[in-house]
Amino acid sequence: MDNKEGMKWWHGGLIIILSVLIAGLFSAMLSSDFSSIDIFAPIEKKVDFLVSDIYNMMEEDRQGRELSDEVVVVSVDGLVRDSLLPLIDTIRQYEPKAIGLDIYFSIKKENNEVLYNTIRNTPNMVSIHKIKKDSDNIHYEIENLSFYDDEITPPHRGYANLDVNHSWTVVRTFLPCVYSRNGDTIPSMALELVRIAAPERAEEAIRRGNTEEIIDFTHQEIEVISADRLANPAVAGRLKGKVVLLGVIEDTKDIYRTPLREPVAGVVIHAYATQTMLNGQYIQTRAAWKNWTFAVCICLILVSLLLIANESERMKYMLNLAVRLLTFGFMFGFVFIGCARFAHSHIYVDYTPAITMLVFGTLAFDIVYAIYGLCRQLK
Repeated sequence: MDNKEGMKWWHGGLIIILSVLIAGLFSAMLSSDFSSIDIFAPIEKKVDFLVSDIYNMMEEDRQGRELSDEVVVVSVDGLVRDSLLPLIDTIRQYEPKAIGLDIYFSIKKENNEVLYNTIRNTPNMVSIHKIKKDSDNIHYEIENLSFYDDEITPPHRGYANLDVNHSWTVVRTFLPCVYSRNGDTIPSMALELVRIAAPERAEEAIRRGNTEEIIDFTHQEIEVISADRLANPAVAGRLKGKVVLLGVIEDTKDIYRTPLREPVAGVVIHAYATQTMLNGQYIQTRAAWKNWTFAVCICLILVSLLLIANESERMKYMLNLAVRLLTFGFMFGFVFIGCARFAHSHIYVDYTPAITMLVFGTLAFDIVYAIYGLCRQLK
């Protein structure tokens, strides 16, 4: 066969299939977790990004975002225990629906009666503990409690550690509750706060049966008030009837990456998770297999068009340019449609597989088609 002969149909089919397979392989690798392999750690740090993160960034930049009227965070940076307990008493005076104490009391001091009394006298306060994966790597168990759990039983407890393996992992979801090996439910602090503030919302969250939920970071903003500002009654009055979370904002060990532009403290993430359940407007997702099926189909169309363009005798370069421009149009369109559906319908469609397969599909086709052309010349 020389260069003037037309391509056999099965040659074209083979080029298309190989290109799509290569694109799918590299796209799948890009979406996999390489963090367990040290050599890939720098790559993992850079690629923990989804196209859907852009939706949050765009919504975050939107003018007129309202502050949540249900959840507020009080930062306690710099406060010691002797100052923290009177602060809780002050907050109680403004009748919040629930108080989340995102602080571990791991050190036992000489006089603990004041702490005990504060816990006893605050029936709507949630204390925290940590959890860890059980030996079966499916269930969970309580890892440690605050020292006072041997002395008194807090009325409400929930776990507060986030399911994050690495400092570069982006926190997008939360676990409302987990289960122990013997079937006991271990609630998160967010779920327990919702159970106090709005029991029907907590039941709804459990009925959904999802092992994890996407955190709604952007449709409402969480207000953060420093503890010293509560001396102003006008500021402290904003706590009335809300769920109040107390925690440290500036501890670098408790700062996490999220789809928002700037990293945020763990207590703020818990506040957004609480808000997500309280408003009941959960972000709907499309099954991963649907995203990948769509990605494969769009890649097949792209590669087929590229093959037609390259086999054209008269308008080869013009058609190639048109297909490349169409590819960019697809990418922009996916982001635009995704942002619109997220903003207006609370639907979270991840177009990351489609976009990565478009990119890798183009590269794979160029390589496969070049090898095919070289083989034709050698014949």
